[in-house]
Amino acid sequence: MKQVIKSLLSLILFTVAFQTLASAQQNSSMGESMQESLDVATQLMISKQSKSAVLITGKLLERLEKEEKYNSPFGLKVQLIHGSALVNAEKLGSGLDFLLKLKETSQAKKQWDVFAETCRVIASVLEYAEKKEGSLSNLREAQATISRYHLDSIYPNFAVRIASWHRMFGDRDSSVFYAQEAIRTAQQFGKVFEVAEGHLLLGLNLKHADPQGAISHYKEAAQLYRKVKVFTTFCTMHLSMAELNLAMGKSREAMANIDTTFLYYPLTTGNNMEQYYRACILKGNAFQQLGQLDSAIFYLKTGHKMELESVESLNLEKIVEIDNKYNVKQKVKELEAKNLEIQTGNDRLNLLVVLISMIFVFAGILAFFYLRLRKANQITREQSKQLKSLDTAKSHFFANVSHELRTPLALMLGPIGTLLKDKQLTDKQANLLQLAQHSSKQLEQLVTDILDLGKLEMGKMELNETPTEVAPFFRSYFAQFESLAESRHIDFSLDMAVDNDVVALLDQAKCRQILNNLLSNAFKFTPAGERVAAKLLLSDGTIQLSVADTGPGIHPDDLPHVFNRYFQTTRPDKPAEGGTGIGLALCHEYAHLFGGKIEVESMLGQGTTFRIWIPVKRADNANISDVAPQILDLGLKSAPTPAASSDKAKPTILVVEDNPDLQAYIRVVLSEKYNVVSAENGQTALGVMSYELGVMPEQAGAQITHNSSLITPDLILSDLMMPVMDGLQLLEKLKSSDATRHIPVIMLTARAEARDKLKALRIGVDDYMTKPFEEEELLARIENLLKNQATRKQEAPSAPAYETARPQVSQEEQQWLEGFEAYVQKHLSSDTLTVSALAGTFAMSDSTLQRQLKRLTGLSPIQYLQEMRLDEGRKLLETRRYNSIGQVAAQVGFQDARSFSRSYKQRFGKLPSEMMGE
Repeated sequence: MKQVIKSLLSLILFTVAFQTLASAQQNSSMGESMQESLDVATQLMISKQSKSAVLITGKLLERLEKEEKYNSPFGLKVQLIHGSALVNAEKLGSGLDFLLKLKETSQAKKQWDVFAETCRVIASVLEYAEKKEGSLSNLREAQATISRYHLDSIYPNFAVRIASWHRMFGDRDSSVFYAQEAIRTAQQFGKVFEVAEGHLLLGLNLKHADPQGAISHYKEAAQLYRKVKVFTTFCTMHLSMAELNLAMGKSREAMANIDTTFLYYPLTTGNNMEQYYRACILKGNAFQQLGQLDSAIFYLKTGHKMELESVESLNLEKIVEIDNKYNVKQKVKELEAKNLEIQTGNDRLNLLVVLISMIFVFAGILAFFYLRLRKANQITREQSKQLKSLDTAKSHFFANVSHELRTPLALMLGPIGTLLKDKQLTDKQANLLQLAQHSSKQLEQLVTDILDLGKLEMGKMELNETPTEVAPFFRSYFAQFESLAESRHIDFSLDMAVDNDVVALLDQAKCRQILNNLLSNAFKFTPAGERVAAKLLLSDGTIQLSVADTGPGIHPDDLPHVFNRYFQTTRPDKPAEGGTGIGLALCHEYAHLFGGKIEVESMLGQGTTFRIWIPVKRADNANISDVAPQILDLGLKSAPTPAASSDKAKPTILVVEDNPDLQAYIRVVLSEKYNVVSAENGQTALGVMSYELGVMPEQAGAQITHNSSLITPDLILSDLMMPVMDGLQLLEKLKSSDATRHIPVIMLTARAEARDKLKALRIGVDDYMTKPFEEEELLARIENLLKNQATRKQEAPSAPAYETARPQVSQEEQQWLEGFEAYVQKHLSSDTLTVSALAGTFAMSDSTLQRQLKRLTGLSPIQYLQEMRLDEGRKLLETRRYNSIGQVAAQVGFQDARSFSRSYKQRFGKLPSEMMGE
């Protein structure tokens, strides 16, 4: 009986499809428009009769191709329905290929409505295949196109698709939001099917949290599906309602839903036996709840039997397919056996033909790859020339800039030297001028180094050798590092195996540069309490110099590149250390100029050793009275860190900065209002605070020296780029501990990249200033932050006394955050840049965006937008790109200059007019 029913159903469905196709063909022959045929195909697809729709659209496309209108606007619409019908007819592979080609064509033809809809359909295919990112990418393309070209009538289709995507991969809030959007906008355009889809998605999202609410949406969807004659989904809605009613014990309501399914089942498309046996099983469960066990057993037995037969039918199809493959193989074997005798006589001839063919094929392959290799080598040579040209241009650029810097440097050093001769200067004025003079000389030396690299590259650098007493010359320069070693508590030793009376021809300036670079690097990367050892010996006409330290060492991946110009490590676990990457490159070039060499050995976690060999000629009888080594101030003396002041009325500020001169300058600026304590890196800073915070020094990862001041600062002012532990690493340790998270932190750095600021904001920095800075602005920002310090100190004791780990941000989330910031930066001036608009652009609800941004940056979306606007406003004011504050305010999205000035003053401690000099 069941087989008869199945046959009758198949006959009915085939008759409907055949009549539909015949009707379409008859209409075409009768001269009805192709648009009407397309409308018929569209309705068939909506009614889940996609195979019939494919037949109609296929005929239309054949006709359009003959009339050379295949890629006309109408032709593209027919292609869209054809591709969609292919996908719905479960021809996913061919359908996806067809749609991808249509996407390119519609974009080239600028048919944006077809392009947007094609992106949406492709997204549905990729969603079905669980290709999360590809699906979302196509949805964003569709959304951007709809927004850009005001394709409002297409938006409901998009909203349905993005709601479905969020139900699969995103979050329920966003799925519910877009499902509601689909219903709201589809009703405006009379799109009944999309309204039904929206209710279906709301029901799916609510079925666990609110079953009764889900039933209401399923009921709405069912009525609409019946209206558009999509009876398959109509039956699915009633079965879903039946399941929920049974779960809530409403057996009679469930029974009504199941009977409706049986009533409309003959109208469903395809041989959908799953719905039928599912309805039987549910009806059995309903009878069981009602206590009618005989009826329950009948329907449960019928349903499970049909389910088993359905599974067996699927398995049978697979068995038949395997059997067919086996039979084919057997037939091939029989044919081979039958023809074996005929083929035996021709084997040798065939083998010869095969061998000759293989030789020709192999020769062709060799020729092909030879030509490819030749072309690749040519491209490589051209790229090599381009790289050399770019490198030369870069070196010329640096050299030209360095030449241009000499004039302003001269105009700086001259007046500073003149002012220093004035004996009426106060101590503060004299200290500031000496700092300026020393920094100018350092900049002058850096300019000289860059120019020397350019000369070395062009082969124009020459040695200026003069008779020199080797031991006194080197000893005098080594001695200049003793005060630095003492101030940083580093054990510095010198082993000099050269007699005092040895005289050799040396280029003193270049030797001094080599010593300065090697020793400066060693001290820079050696923590307090460790060792730096220098050794000098003269053997067989060669000076051998080695500088060894017990610092952190160099990673093996970076070791081959340390002598490359401008090289900076990119390892994520290394602190941001700064520098130009010129010093070691210069040492390497000088060593080769001398005819010697330089080498480096390093063990990660144990230390690094640099060795250099310099061939020299003895000049024992030369007159050296006029060539005594010139002792220059290398600026390596580090002012001792003062102990915490006994003036308890002043707040204490911890300055974490590895540059001794900048430490001294900040101390001069702040010392009138605050107690100032200095540390040369983040690890030392933690050590200064350890005992006071109840943490042992070894737990803080720092060493406490005999004269370190153990304090609890009211505010920390930290550089970003420092050796051992940089500012971001220090900030992460401070903000991840309940004992220190209440201390305000200002990041003061020469790096102004958006990536660095974004990371600092995520960790929880309180303020961010770039070098060079103005004294008044620094004081104003510190004063503003300290106003809230009392509140923070009250909140800190209530927190638990253990460290709480911050959530880790994945690489994917970091990329999302960078993309989000780039988008906001690009649209700052737009008055439509709101939280809701951002949520829509990034395919999420307002609440989801709020949670995501708060978790990743610690800021709400409104705070984040305000921070971005004010920061961009400051950049515009600093660069003087606009002539008025009103123009700057408008450019960063403020409605008027007054509100911008008020917010700017509150954030940065000074008015925009002060920045513009008004």
